[in-house]
Amino acid sequence: MRAMTELSVRKRKKSVNRGDLIFYCLMMIWPVLQFSVFYIATKVNSILYSFQSFDVLTGSVTWTTSHLSTAFKMMTKSAEFRSMMQVTLQSFALTVGIGTPLGILFSYYISKKMGGSRLFRVVLFLPSIISAIVMVSMYQFFVEQALPELMFRMTGERVKGLIENPDTRFGTIMFYNIWVSFGVNVLMYSNSMSAIPADVIEAAKIDGVSAVKEFFYVSLPMVYPTIVTFLITAVATMFTNQYNMYSFYGSSSPAGTANYGYYFFNVTQAAESRAEYSTISAMGLYLTAIALPLTLGVRYLLNKFGPSEE
Repeated sequence: MRAMTELSVRKRKKSVNRGDLIFYCLMMIWPVLQFSVFYIATKVNSILYSFQSFDVLTGSVTWTTSHLSTAFKMMTKSAEFRSMMQVTLQSFALTVGIGTPLGILFSYYISKKMGGSRLFRVVLFLPSIISAIVMVSMYQFFVEQALPELMFRMTGERVKGLIENPDTRFGTIMFYNIWVSFGVNVLMYSNSMSAIPADVIEAAKIDGVSAVKEFFYVSLPMVYPTIVTFLITAVATMFTNQYNMYSFYGSSSPAGTANYGYYFFNVTQAAESRAEYSTISAMGLYLTAIALPLTLGVRYLLNKFGPSEE
């Protein structure tokens, strides 16, 4: 009797496990299909474009490596592309070097529920809710018209708008990018800090840990995996991030302000045939050759030398 009961239980468990597996497979079909089509297929297609020349009139395809040499010459010898590389690296350094530490500090302030933290959280997350075009339009009005008018009323002197002025243009746009980056970052960091067990915080206070030490020895190690994820993503997308340049300037930005992400976006949307994709696909290969080892190296260093939760 017991043997029959145990057999029945095993069959029931096996049936439940089979049902769970079927449900899991059905649920994963759509995301796997999306990943295969919109990521793997597009990446493979982009690599193939780098070695193909298209005849628009006949529709024929010729395999060649000429686009690789053309792209290499453009990226290394053209002053325009050297400027784009410089702007890209500067934009990345500023948004990550300034935005990440400030985002962590703001998150700590919010997670501790200090004065005005709720309002602070709303203000920082606001750019993530409102349309990017609307936010850029309001920001442009403020720095191009409101601030110069305020300066005129205070000093009687007419000054250029911060974006119109070449000396302040880049810094003003980077300030906007840093500000809008706080939304998701601060939300994720503050949520991770709020999830720290209360007994851990209490134990630290009993040991006489100050607010500064609590930040460095308790909060920071607990949210470090989230920080690593954001930093790795930032490095991996360094050459595809346009830093809202299109929202500010459309398809024609002033000389010396374009970055690689902005350039790729403009060329891709303006392309009229597949023939125009080959050279920029070859550029993408070179940039991938830079970004891939850099991303893996940053990931290794962050995981090896970062603080431990223990």
